[in-house]
Amino acid sequence: MSKAGRTAGLIGAAVGVLAAGAAAGVAVERQVIGRRSGQRKQLEAEPFGSVRGTPHVFTADDGVELYVEVDELKRSRRPEPPKRRFGRKLPLPPEDLTVIFAHGYGLNMDAWHFERRDMAGIGTMVFYDQRSHGRSGRSPRSGVSIDQLGQDLHGILEEFAPTGPVILIGHSMGGMTIMAMAEQYPELFGDRIIGVGLCSTSAGGLDRVPIVFPGKVGMLARALATPTVAALARIPEVVERSRKAGTDISYLLTRKYSFGSEVPPAFTEFVNEMIAATPIEVIAEFYPIFALHDKFDSLEPLQKVECVVIGGDKDHLTPFDHAEEIVRRVPGAELVEVKNCGHLGLIEHHREFTAALLGMIERAEQSLGHT
Repeated sequence: MSKAGRTAGLIGAAVGVLAAGAAAGVAVERQVIGRRSGQRKQLEAEPFGSVRGTPHVFTADDGVELYVEVDELKRSRRPEPPKRRFGRKLPLPPEDLTVIFAHGYGLNMDAWHFERRDMAGIGTMVFYDQRSHGRSGRSPRSGVSIDQLGQDLHGILEEFAPTGPVILIGHSMGGMTIMAMAEQYPELFGDRIIGVGLCSTSAGGLDRVPIVFPGKVGMLARALATPTVAALARIPEVVERSRKAGTDISYLLTRKYSFGSEVPPAFTEFVNEMIAATPIEVIAEFYPIFALHDKFDSLEPLQKVECVVIGGDKDHLTPFDHAEEIVRRVPGAELVEVKNCGHLGLIEHHREFTAALLGMIERAEQSLGHT
């Protein structure tokens, strides 16, 4: 057996032992947490996925149907004077402001649950499931790329925000989607697009981020991940049975790679359900595109708009130094570091994320002369 093969075997064995032991620990933890009451029970009662808008189907330029929901701004119901949320005044938006949200890999539009709830009234809000995710149609392999996601976002903008100022907000792969659109349509930034929020994302270099383990072993694990996921995609029935939401190992992995602090179990279950609902074939098709992602030279248009870059100090998937690198290349952008925060900060520390996004929107509107 080759050295790489022996190392891969050791990694696999180590992961198996760690997962088995941790799964037992998670089972015990669940029993302990299950006995808690008060605030924890209140948090667990959060109705994830219950905030819904007007449904639409948008056909992308290659024929893939994308599921879209629009939360219309009802000016007549807007309280006066504007409310304060998370320490910030909710500004009276321009009548035709549209805010478009793009979610991340393996998730769906419901990942924005808290932001959607707490930013209601900021403008017309548009949410959509990225191709092959959620309720959107399956993409052909030729359409599985960050560049195509950028084209999808441009189509959504043209269809659902044909006039007026636009704010773009993206998490992880959704942030990369915005970068792709900036490369393809730079003239829109500073014109139609007045603000951008980038949450837990990267402009490139993800192929140099170790996974599972730190250092060289983690880099080997990353190198082995793509062929491993591809192999698993060839036996989807077996894989789907083992990755059902609610199993202790899936719960453990979701918690480890999504959060940087203790969160209510319902938060982990919610994320776990979204990931488990994404077919293993989709996971396998999209995974390789992140190693190829390189949009450093596409960030210049973001200098023309109000921009905030938000990241967590315990994000193992898009480390905070990736947020810092984006800001280095977008002078004037606001950098927000959220402590004890993993990759799903938009859920884990949603108050901090929402406050930062509201601040960016307020500044963008002030640039138009709206207060």
